[in-house]
Amino acid sequence: MTTILNNPYADTRGQWIRGSFHGHCRENSACASVPLAESVRRYRELGVGFVTLTDHDVITDLSAIRARYPELALLHGFEYSTRENIVFVGPEVEPLFKLPLEEALQRASALLTVVCHPQPSASGREYWTLDKLAALGTWPDGIEVYNGHYGIPSALAQGRWPLYTPIWDELLSAGHRLWGFANDDFHDPEDFDNAFNMVLVEETTPRGVVAAAKRGRSYASTGLLLKALTVEEDQVFVETDAPCQGLFIGPGGEQLAKGEGNRFAYRAGSESYVRFQAEGETGRLFLQPMFGEK
Repeated sequence: MTTILNNPYADTRGQWIRGSFHGHCRENSACASVPLAESVRRYRELGVGFVTLTDHDVITDLSAIRARYPELALLHGFEYSTRENIVFVGPEVEPLFKLPLEEALQRASALLTVVCHPQPSASGREYWTLDKLAALGTWPDGIEVYNGHYGIPSALAQGRWPLYTPIWDELLSAGHRLWGFANDDFHDPEDFDNAFNMVLVEETTPRGVVAAAKRGRSYASTGLLLKALTVEEDQVFVETDAPCQGLFIGPGGEQLAKGEGNRFAYRAGSESYVRFQAEGETGRLFLQPMFGEK
């Protein structure tokens, strides 16, 4: 029986816009060095379509910035920080950080919820695990597969680690359908735009961005971009915007196929999911998983 791959990008209506779902400003996060106005000005100059503020256990007021930059989708949010961290993002958000994390997630069904830097230490120190996430009772929408702030030279020198695909594959292999995101987690000037998401939105509004991301209509990147994707039942065809080394990954993190160049193809077998990732001189790329159905 042929495996049919569920393609989250099958509906091509809308436009691709760029942005991060995790970031901080000096006014409301003691760990950040850049003021809110300066941060958004930088992003506007970079040509992003949306910016998210997720300060630690506080909701940063974006009303003045929204009035100054009406062309940007500016998303409210916060980083739940009294336990292992999760970001909550929406057009507007309530102070759910005042609640136990389990209750906050139960009440956040309309928001985008993303597990932050799930394995942040190169030493292997435990942070988020499958068991800890399962114990929450409500699964978040997604997980950071790359965190840009943890990938800067100063963070790497401190033993931090930015790449989290092994735990993503562990969760997917266990049957949990979490989308993958790359966020710059901006704190300092060197963080800006070093990791981002391309989101296929039907409307360039905070509501439109969140709705698209919750449906998996996005991919994660540190610079390498998707040029084309075609799925024909059990076959996947990927084209990138620059040469790279590409991998098709399946359950257990198994490498199903690999190649070099900018065109890649794979015919699925009985895998419960297939995902594509790549790395080249311009950066990394992580497409959302495509789940197999008979």
